[in-house]
Amino acid sequence: MKTVGLLISGIGFHRGTSVWDISYVLKELERCNAKPIPIAPREGIEKNIPGPRRKSEPKRNYLNEAKMMVRGEVYYLDQIDSNDLDTLIIPGGRGVVTVFSSLLRDGTEAQFLPELRELVISLFSRNKYIASIGYGGALLAVLLRNITEPILTIGEDVEIIEVLKKMGADVLKVKPDEVILDEKSKIISTPGTSPNSSLYKACKGIEILIDELFKYNETPDKSDA
Repeated sequence: MKTVGLLISGIGFHRGTSVWDISYVLKELERCNAKPIPIAPREGIEKNIPGPRRKSEPKRNYLNEAKMMVRGEVYYLDQIDSNDLDTLIIPGGRGVVTVFSSLLRDGTEAQFLPELRELVISLFSRNKYIASIGYGGALLAVLLRNITEPILTIGEDVEIIEVLKKMGADVLKVKPDEVILDEKSKIISTPGTSPNSSLYKACKGIEILIDELFKYNETPDKSDA
């Protein structure tokens, strides 16, 4: 059985992770007989930035918020060993880029949770494909800045697309039921759900995303050769 890290930034599209994205991903993981490993941060990025930003950031319990969205155990990000995961999925929701990074406030100089970057880089070094949905792709572009120039989709947020392009990412606009495969960067992405998108088409896009993710991760790791 494949074990799949599922990154959650809290509950709700605007301040956390999209409930719809999570629901569709869980449905598809069950269909593929894969085990989700829900992952939440102890604190958001603003709590890691000294000064007034740290003091003004409200306290949130991301673990409890994540537990309201999934079944079973939820793990803190710093509890995860990348070697226990076969891959990682970053669902969408605007909170993904505000909790795990400071992209909206700092643009091309965005900071991020270092333990998350370590997890992503570790999977990347093991030749594992990673999947992103909607704003999850924007977070990946930030985490992989100066390492690769990914080709991906994040949905239709024009402001963020322009910032990511300045970082070197090639951001494409596609339909909700379409998927972008970047074989060089090992990223598979789809727009996912948004307040104005078709839920049916977004669900179809996530279904294709999961199928492609497992298909490309069937290739043995170089370390297994």
